[in-house]
Amino acid sequence: MSVATFVMVLVAAMLHAAWNLAMKDSDDRLLAAWAIMGVGGLVSLPVLVVLGPPPAEALGWLALSVGIHVGYVLALSRAYELTDLAVAYPVARGTAPLLVTIGGVTLLGDAISPLGIVGVALVSGGLMSMMRRGSLAGYRWAVFTGLFIAAYTLSDGAGVRAGDDALRYIAALFVLQTALLSVVVLRVRGRRSMVDTMRAQPWRLGMAGCAGVTAYLLVLIASRTSPLGLVSGLRETSTAFGVLGGSVFLGESVTPKHAAAVAAAIVGALLILAGS
Repeated sequence: MSVATFVMVLVAAMLHAAWNLAMKDSDDRLLAAWAIMGVGGLVSLPVLVVLGPPPAEALGWLALSVGIHVGYVLALSRAYELTDLAVAYPVARGTAPLLVTIGGVTLLGDAISPLGIVGVALVSGGLMSMMRRGSLAGYRWAVFTGLFIAAYTLSDGAGVRAGDDALRYIAALFVLQTALLSVVVLRVRGRRSMVDTMRAQPWRLGMAGCAGVTAYLLVLIASRTSPLGLVSGLRETSTAFGVLGGSVFLGESVTPKHAAAVAAAIVGALLILAGS
């Protein structure tokens, strides 16, 4: 992993934390998630029209990923309904890196140095340790969300490598997942609620949507040339930004335990860079 890729993934982490804060700070998290993803789909549609679909080699992975991403949104919105950001976000993001590292090595042939493995373990362990007392159901949904994260990271990483094209892949992914998610949300929330959500916070949700699609594009670009375990582990430092944002914007407390966990995640990120 080059320094440029390292910085790219850190920027993606900050953008990811930003749209999760916007989602959590909404009255209806599922509608907010749909709106944020919908903006990503609208932004991606012109790219898809101009550049065309991704290569045929990536289409199987793309179809698999669309379903996984919709499941991820549903699980994440449920976790945010049941518990606060300081539980759901770290647990969900901390569950994924070790699973992705194992999957990347065993399924995709990634090679990771011992120092990089230690870094991934530190990031994952640090984030998981930020869990505090909260709803057991919320914790379970957060773990479930983490499984979806690991699954789509592996699927999308394989897809961009198979087609050797991150931009067309993510454009198609956001358009298709927006279409499928819209069908689901229309069924459970209704058209009026969807329209009202977009009218209530157009700029905020629009900016969050742009942050989401940009963050994932940066991650997929990095995944083309770097081991998925390293990219996933480094990306999960977004939780540090999320905890900070939760404290500043949502009034959530930052305990010494949180501070120590953030420090562990930062050290892990540096080890990932050093071992790359």
